[in-house]
Amino acid sequence: MWERILNKKIYFISLALALFVTGFSLPAFAFPEYTSRQKALKLAGVLDHGYFKSIKISSVFVKNRGKDDYYLQAILDDGSSRKWLINRIREWAQTDELILSKNRALVFPTPESTDFGVLDKNKFYRIILNSTAFVKTFGKHDILDGKSLVLGIRRFRILQAEDSKYMKTDKFGDRYRYVLELENGSREFFTYSDAFLFLQRTALLEKAPENVSVLRKTFKVRELKKIPLQIEDELREIRRFGIEVVFDGPILMSPDRFPFQVVEQKMRDPETGRYKAQFFLQIIFPNSEKIREIPGFNNHEYLRYVEIDTDVEHQKRVILSAMVNPNALDLPPYIEVTDRNSVVVNFFSSTDQSLIQPPDLLASHSAGELPRSVFTPDQLETEFETHYMEAVGLIRTAQNEMNMSVKIETYFKALDTLKKAALTAEFDIQIAQALNQRDILLLTMP
Repeated sequence: MWERILNKKIYFISLALALFVTGFSLPAFAFPEYTSRQKALKLAGVLDHGYFKSIKISSVFVKNRGKDDYYLQAILDDGSSRKWLINRIREWAQTDELILSKNRALVFPTPESTDFGVLDKNKFYRIILNSTAFVKTFGKHDILDGKSLVLGIRRFRILQAEDSKYMKTDKFGDRYRYVLELENGSREFFTYSDAFLFLQRTALLEKAPENVSVLRKTFKVRELKKIPLQIEDELREIRRFGIEVVFDGPILMSPDRFPFQVVEQKMRDPETGRYKAQFFLQIIFPNSEKIREIPGFNNHEYLRYVEIDTDVEHQKRVILSAMVNPNALDLPPYIEVTDRNSVVVNFFSSTDQSLIQPPDLLASHSAGELPRSVFTPDQLETEFETHYMEAVGLIRTAQNEMNMSVKIETYFKALDTLKKAALTAEFDIQIAQALNQRDILLLTMP
C-alpha cells in the first residue's frame, strides 16, 4: 500500500513538473483579440477588397463587445459572414490566408500591440533594388544592441524553395520572405515586418552620406601582439598593458563598436572532478573574420589563455577572450583604433580605489485570385513586360554573337534591362522572375 501511495506521489510530482516546464515553453505573450475603435476602423479600411482564403472580401464592419474592445465582421463574396478577432487577423496575414489588394502586406511590427502597418511591396522593391548600402542595427539581447553598421549590398532576392529559411518563421511567427546578400559575405533574412521597419528607419540607402564609411569587406585578423606593462600615471600609480589585434587593412569603425563583457563559465577541474566558476573577459569585433589559426598566449600580466576565436552565434564576428580574476579589473578596458590597421585593448591596474574610469577612455504563398503568370492577361503590354521581353531578346542575341566583346556588352545591357523590369514589376511573381533571370545570367556570363 505504501508503495502505491509513493508511486502516486511521484506521478503527481512528475506531472506538476511537466506542466511547469510546458508553461515556460509557451510564447511569452498572447496577442490581443480586441483593439481600439480608431484602430479597428482603420484596419477595416485596409482589409476591404482583399482576399481571405481565395475569396474576395466584399466589405468589413467594426463591432464591439464593450466600451473599449472592438473587432471586425467581414462579408465575403460567397455570401458568408465572419467574426474576425485581431489575433486571428494577424495569424492569417502571417500565413498568407489574408491578402491585401494592390500587392500590399499587413504587418504587426510590435508583437504585443495591435498597432499595424501596411507594406507596399512594389514601393519596397523599387527602393531596395536601387539601394547600395544597408544600415544594420543590432537588436535586443545582442551586446551591440542599438549600434549600427553600414554594409554594402551585393544583391536582393525573394526566397525560393531551395533557400534554408524558405517558409520558416521568426520567433513571432512571421515568415521569412527575403534575403539581402551583403558585400562582406553575410546574409540578412527578413520578414514583411522587417521590410516595413527598414523603410520606417531609412535602413536602405541609395547613396551613403560622404562622412559615412560603407563596409564592403570584413576585417581579417592577422596576429595578436602583447603590449608590455608600463607606467601610465606615476602619481596615481596607474599601470597599463595591452593586447593589439592586427588586421589586414584599415579599421573603418569607431572604438564604441568593440564592446566588452565578462562571462562566467563552469569548468571541470581535471584533478578533483568538481566544477569551478571561471571568468572570461570578452572583447567583441563585428564585421571581422579569422580565416587561419592565430597563435594566442597563455599569460600576459593578470590575463590567462588569451586567444581570438570565431563567434559561432553571429555572422562575421570574432571574440578576443582571456581568463581573468574580476577582482583584478580595477578599471574597465579601453579600446583604441590605431592607424596601424589594428585595435588595441588597453588594461589598467591601480592602487587608487577611487578611480572608476580609464585615464583619458515571396515568397508569398497565397491561394487567392492573384497572378499566376509573369504577364498580365489583358491585351495591353505593361512596362514590366516591355522591359522583360527586351531583356530576353538581348540574351538570345548575346548567345548567338561570335564576337566576345560584343557578347559581353550585350549581356550587360540585358542585366540593366532586367533591373528596369524588376523596378516596374507590380506583382511578386514578376519581380521573382526578373531576379531569377538576373541570377541565371550572372552564373552563365563568360
